[in-house]
Amino acid sequence: MNRKQAVSVIKELFERCQFIEGKSLKLLPPKGNDALSNTYQVYVQVNSDNLLASCMEDIAKERNLAVMCKDGYCIIYKPYPDMIKP
Repeated sequence: MNRKQAVSVIKELFERCQFIEGKSLKLLPPKGNDALSNTYQVYVQVNSDNLLASCMEDIAKERNLAVMCKDGYCIIYKPYPDMIKP
């Protein structure tokens, strides 16, 4: 996803995910984490907050994006084409 799309995702997170307040959030530029994607990625600290993680997954699914949760963070990203699940 490009920068404009990533900012749009962040805005939607603040509008729809009531549990995001007080959480750490970062916007990682392209190639910041090539293992997942070569586009912008949105990192949100969830610290075992299942409601926030679920809200993030809903937003990502609607936008054909992926979510990976690990070590207290969930990452929304556009996966490489060969990693998209049918």
